[in-house]
Amino acid sequence: MKTGKIIWYIQRYTAIYFLIFLVYLEYLGWTKQLTYQMINSHLLFKTSITIFITLACMHGFIGLWSVGTDYLTTRVLGFLSFRLGNFANLIRKIYEVVFIIVGISVLFLYLSIIWF
Repeated sequence: MKTGKIIWYIQRYTAIYFLIFLVYLEYLGWTKQLTYQMINSHLLFKTSITIFITLACMHGFIGLWSVGTDYLTTRVLGFLSFRLGNFANLIRKIYEVVFIIVGISVLFLYLSIIWF
């Protein structure tokens, strides 16, 4: 299986999980079952929200990576400015490093809030 196909499936399946999880949260909210004690004590809820956050980081990474590879190219940036076009690969790599660092930071922050 090709990498592009795998990325496409990951993007779609994570979106389906988001939809299912958000419908579940809405159900809990409308039936008044969503309480602070439930969030802190139920292992199933902590696990499902951990999966949600991890998949959200993956989903975001794929989306931002796609934007970078589509728009931060020599051709696109060179159209704006010849000098910018010369640095397109460097700009794209810096962009990728920044969103990877931010994504990992967000992931660890949320997981530490949930589990500790």
